[in-house]
Amino acid sequence: MLLKWAVPASRRFFVGSHMKRPKNPPIARSPACGLMQQNRAQHTLGEERGEEVELSDPGWPRGRRRRILSTLTPSLLMESDHLDLSQKHTISLSFPLTTGLSYNLYYELDRKTVPTPFPAHVRGFFYFGPRPGLPPLAASLRFRCTPTAHPSSFDDGHDLLLPDGLPWQRLLVQAVVSTIPTLRDQLLREGHLTLDGLEKWRKRVDGHGARVFSSLWLFGLHQQFPVDFGGGINLVVVGEERIHFIRMNDTFVDKSGGSDRNPFKGSALAHFERSPTDPHILRLRIAEVLEPVVASIPDAENSRIVLPRAGELFSVRRLGTGRSPLLPGDGKPWAFDLRADTKRARALRVLAENG
Repeated sequence: MLLKWAVPASRRFFVGSHMKRPKNPPIARSPACGLMQQNRAQHTLGEERGEEVELSDPGWPRGRRRRILSTLTPSLLMESDHLDLSQKHTISLSFPLTTGLSYNLYYELDRKTVPTPFPAHVRGFFYFGPRPGLPPLAASLRFRCTPTAHPSSFDDGHDLLLPDGLPWQRLLVQAVVSTIPTLRDQLLREGHLTLDGLEKWRKRVDGHGARVFSSLWLFGLHQQFPVDFGGGINLVVVGEERIHFIRMNDTFVDKSGGSDRNPFKGSALAHFERSPTDPHILRLRIAEVLEPVVASIPDAENSRIVLPRAGELFSVRRLGTGRSPLLPGDGKPWAFDLRADTKRARALRVLAENG
């Protein structure tokens, strides 16, 4: 069973990101496009079909072993698709009909945007499929850790996790905006993606390609996402017709003392939920604390922000007037009114409608 390591929050927010993000990565207009950043082709050795090159450097690798997988469909997996990723920094994948560059994967990036190795004892199968409890648009490439190398053990396994407890994955949208024809080709061949679905995704992300690899994507109201109490919340909400960007940089800020300050630091997994008394009101629940929440200012306990605790609703104290900027009490749950006429409200309404 994989452990959840405590790592700096700045390392966690690269879920599904690329090594170097161009300011405006082009959206390829051919169905033959895949997931791999353009600049990584300059560092890849052994790109010719069938050639294998061992890793030669523990940092960003100058070479990598290429593996050819027969499928990404769980029901069609073969024993030859079983992989051991333990302690590897990157792995380069191809498929039987791949004619171009391989599809290169890493576990996550450190502060210097260098791939960190996959954890120990990571053995299993790459596969593509929907996320349980989320809309079909949330389908992604994931890695199923299995007890044996036989595909029949797939259902007895579990998905590889990131240090923050969220699934390691590469989103379908990342394949859509990529310029390398590997993953997208295979998804089209296996029927996980249709040409019509491909065009719809292009329309959703048109003009926003640069944000695809540096954002946290939400597909459903109760989907968990990491939050940094020393910063803000920046999310992308996916709707049927378009994507919406949410910037909530003031959520964990205390303004009662005359200046903006974040009273606490630390990180957690959180999710939105409707108020049980008013369906138009959203709350924010702290599902699990990742890094311990500690005070970052001397009088944090007297600030507008109530100390965030696992399992509880994020709460704030109400502002008063005059010499008493904060009203007494333990605070009330943070609330957001979906009926507001703002970009933020429109985005969160889409999220609430997704369920």
